[in-house]
Amino acid sequence: MRNKTLIRLGAALALLSMLAGCGGTPEPTPSPSAPAAEITPEIQAELDAQLGLLTGYITEEERQAALDLWLQIRPIREARLAAGQWAWRPREETLLTELSALYDQYTIKYLGGDEAGFGYTNPEETTLIAYSIGADGTLIADPSTAGQLTGWTEEELMLLWRDMTDLLPEGAFADFKRLTFFTDGPEETVAWVQAMDDPGDTWEIAVDPADAGDRRYFVETILHEYCHYLTLNSGQVTYTTSQTVDTYNEYGMVAHAGSYIDDFYQTYWTDYLDDCLACGDTYNFFLRHYDDFVTAYASTNPSEDICEAFAYFVLWPESGQADDDVWRQKIDFFYNYPELVTFRDQVRNHLGLAEDQAYEDLFPAADNSAAA
Repeated sequence: MRNKTLIRLGAALALLSMLAGCGGTPEPTPSPSAPAAEITPEIQAELDAQLGLLTGYITEEERQAALDLWLQIRPIREARLAAGQWAWRPREETLLTELSALYDQYTIKYLGGDEAGFGYTNPEETTLIAYSIGADGTLIADPSTAGQLTGWTEEELMLLWRDMTDLLPEGAFADFKRLTFFTDGPEETVAWVQAMDDPGDTWEIAVDPADAGDRRYFVETILHEYCHYLTLNSGQVTYTTSQTVDTYNEYGMVAHAGSYIDDFYQTYWTDYLDDCLACGDTYNFFLRHYDDFVTAYASTNPSEDICEAFAYFVLWPESGQADDDVWRQKIDFFYNYPELVTFRDQVRNHLGLAEDQAYEDLFPAADNSAAA
C-alpha cells in the first residue's frame, strides 16, 4: 500500500525537523551502568546504528541510559536467536519498547520529533467495481460490485488500466487475476496489491482513481506496488506461520535466502529493525535515520523501503559513482540484478526517458514539489 499524504507530509516535516532547535523534554534518569568489561566496540557500534543521527546530539548520560537498556536486551535476543525463535520474548519486548520510547524522547528533544508521529488515519475504502482478469487479459466485471460505480465511468477506469499496462513490460500483470477500483477520497491510499492464494502465485491490484490525476505520483505508486509483487511472490517468499531466524520474516511470511527482500534486509536493516518494530509510529524513527530513506514512508518497514527505493531506481538516472548516503545506495542496490535492470530499461523506454533523465524532468518545475 502507498499513501500519498503520509509520504508528502512526512518528507516535508522531516526537512523542517532537521532545522528545529532543542525541545524541552526532561532528560531521563540514567539506569545503573553496566560493568565496563561488558561494553565492547561491537556493542558501541550496535548502539550507534540504532541512534543514527542522535549520536551527534545526546549527552554521555543519555547515551549511557540507552546503553544500559541495550545491554539488558542483547543477551535475551542472542539466546532467542540461538534457539531459532523468531518472536520476541516477553521481557525482550518490554525492554525494546522502553528503549524505543527513550530514543523517541531524544528525537523529540534534539531532532524536532513529535509525540503524535505522522498523525495518519486510514479512511474507509469503498469498492467501486472489480474485475476478474482472464488469461488473455480480458476483464470480466464482478457481479457483486454491480451498481457501486459512482463518480467515474467504466471508460475512464479502462483508460487508467491501459495506462498501467502500457507502463510496465508486456506480460507484467500475468499473475494478476483481479483488478479492483476503490476510493477513500483524494490524498489518501492510492493503490495496493495482495496475494490471492496461500502460495502467492496469483495477485490482485487495487487503484483509487481519485489519486490518478497526479501523473508523476501515480507512476511512482504503480512501480512501488508492482515491487511488492516482485518481492513477495511465491518465487521469493513462503507464506507460513512457521517463522525462522535465518532470513527476513514478517508474521505469516518467510523470505527465501537470496530473495530480493532478504538481500535488502541483510544489507540495510539488521541493525535497527527491532527498534522500528517497537515504535508505535515510525515518524521519529525516520528522523533519526533520515539519511537512510528515500521517503518518509520507506521507514515503515523493509517491505515498504525496498518498494520506495525500487520506484526511484526505475525513474532516476544511475548515479554512476559510489555514494556514502544509504538512501542512494538503496536505489543502486537493484543494479545487482540483471533482470531488474532489463525491467527498468523497458519502463523507461515506455516513458520516453533518456538514460540521464529523471522522470520528474518531464514535469514543470512548479509541479515537482507536489510529490515528495
